[in-house]
Amino acid sequence: MATAADLVNSYQHPTSPKSYGPRCLKCGDRCPGLDLHYWRKICKHCRCSREDHDLQDDSDSEKQPINFLFDSHHDVSDLSSRLQRLGFDDPSVPSQILTPENDIVIHRIISENLRSQTYISMLPRDKQLFASRLRRRQLQKQLPLHDLHPKFCDNLSEKELQKFHKFAMKRKTRAAGIGSVGEIPESGTYVCHRCKSRMEPGSFAMVTRRMGPDVRWHPGCFTCATCKELLVDNICFYKHGDIYCGRHYADLIYPRCFACDEIIFAREYTQAENQSWHVKHFCCWYCDAPLAGQRYIAQQTNPYCIRCFDRLYSKVCSTCGNTITADSPGLSHGEHHWHACPHCFSCHTCGKNLINQQFLLKEGKLFCSIDCKQQFLSFPSKEHPKHYHE
Repeated sequence: MATAADLVNSYQHPTSPKSYGPRCLKCGDRCPGLDLHYWRKICKHCRCSREDHDLQDDSDSEKQPINFLFDSHHDVSDLSSRLQRLGFDDPSVPSQILTPENDIVIHRIISENLRSQTYISMLPRDKQLFASRLRRRQLQKQLPLHDLHPKFCDNLSEKELQKFHKFAMKRKTRAAGIGSVGEIPESGTYVCHRCKSRMEPGSFAMVTRRMGPDVRWHPGCFTCATCKELLVDNICFYKHGDIYCGRHYADLIYPRCFACDEIIFAREYTQAENQSWHVKHFCCWYCDAPLAGQRYIAQQTNPYCIRCFDRLYSKVCSTCGNTITADSPGLSHGEHHWHACPHCFSCHTCGKNLINQQFLLKEGKLFCSIDCKQQFLSFPSKEHPKHYHE
């Protein structure tokens, strides 16, 4: 049966042009191109995120996350100089980087946060696109623009805007920082803050101004305390004696809307499926119909109205051939599905009700006994009781 992604084009966009924007790197030709939903951070066609599409590098300085976190020119310049030095203390590293076919080395270095714009420009051309995509995805995940400036948010009220600015100022003055690379002194004993193992004197370590020079991390352990992922461009946020990426720092303070991915500054919001939602955003994942006070069915955490769920996910009864809707109880066995009623879940030969009874399955048909099954196999063309779902 078709999935939701397969059916979106035929249902919502029957007369869509062949191409909208950058192609989806996940869906390929199944998505005609990026067409952003008007408030979700996803493509209307394939429901994948914006960053899953083949976007060109964004050179607009107004969309660079670092500009919202560090005001002074000194901070940005200092960040750039630190990033340029990362990973080049070892003379063997540049020679490894310049080997185009060495995908594992490139991936490992990039994954360890050595992926500033300057660093990317030094890579072989066939690796630059891979590196910039990876860095862009991590920036969007760890430092989403809608967390950094209200102009990227969906219609904040005046009170919500005030809360946003207060949160942003507190984050900038009390939490934001950039990790630095340094050596472990020959004297003294240091333990990695993340893995708790001893750090060898003379080895490289990460430090932050917020937590002081005595708190250090292995370069591979300089990760967010929540998601455990390496911090993109070594940008970190201090809270509760540890460091976090921008996304999970915000999540410690405010709930986040599962639908639009924005921080919820409103006093009232909805909680469902172990997630938080703006009241106006608790909608059907497929058609955007409001679900507050309405019946819905969750599929992979996303809520669907009954109509859309039936259209996308309901099964077809193997006996009567009709759809098993969300309002109808059903039974399944392997790839076969039936209405949970005596009309459909019954012996193909004698019509006996098989609900809560043992049954045999042959060629997609139900039987109450070996005799009934054998009778069917011996006379497959013989007329047997017809079953219709009322």
